[in-house]
Amino acid sequence: MKSQLRPWVSWGLMASLLLAILSGLIISYPFREEIPLVSTAGLEGVIPFGALFRSFHYYTAQIAFLLLVWHTVEAILTRGYERRRFFYWVFLAGAYPLFVLILFTGYIIRGDETGLSAGRIAENLTYTLPYLGNLLNRLCFSVSEDGVHRAYLSHLFFSFGLLLVLSLWHFRLRRIKLEDLALWAVLALTLALIWPPSLEPPRYTLHIKGPWFFLGIQELLRYLPPFWAGIFIPLLPVTALIFFPKAPRTCLLGLVVWHLFYFIFLGRGLLR
Repeated sequence: MKSQLRPWVSWGLMASLLLAILSGLIISYPFREEIPLVSTAGLEGVIPFGALFRSFHYYTAQIAFLLLVWHTVEAILTRGYERRRFFYWVFLAGAYPLFVLILFTGYIIRGDETGLSAGRIAENLTYTLPYLGNLLNRLCFSVSEDGVHRAYLSHLFFSFGLLLVLSLWHFRLRRIKLEDLALWAVLALTLALIWPPSLEPPRYTLHIKGPWFFLGIQELLRYLPPFWAGIFIPLLPVTALIFFPKAPRTCLLGLVVWHLFYFIFLGRGLLR
């Protein structure tokens, strides 16, 4: 199967990411990282259209990530990796952990119970990484010492970095048309009006669910040591994706098996 990739997925990914960054700039103006929960609640309750902009920012980022997944699946099914240089394919695979980090830090800086708990879990997971764990935590999280300050900076810098690299290496920003931006803006706006993301105020509870893309790891942590559940297993599909052009059948089998088991744990986490 060697049909061409459908370009609207690529342009949709770029348009959604651009909309997410633009809306993020708008809501970052009244945001104060020293009082994240108060700022987020004030954004929703005091700033005109603040809740709408926050929801719009949330959904454009989620849509961009899902389109990245779609784009990768299409590249595998159409053997797009055969038409790419290995360096660009490695970059596509490397975009996944970077994108997940952007989404994850976005959850942390809300400052609610879910976000801060997820941040503390991520902080403890980074300490299990040999040699680089402490450095990675200082760069991205450090929730215990600095609150959401490091996560906020990581969210900003990595978002702009991802947009810049995608624009220069993988896409052509000049090809994005106004109708592309309008289409994905309308979709995100519709979702924002129907299912606005919620906040969880501080409360005493024995179980807190993290973001949807983290629930499988959260469930795995119940059965495996932190390094294996939070570092080694999540890096397996990225590794398989990186070496997919070298051994497509083996890597495809590995990706299918990994996702099968991961979705089982994800389902358990959703139902818990």
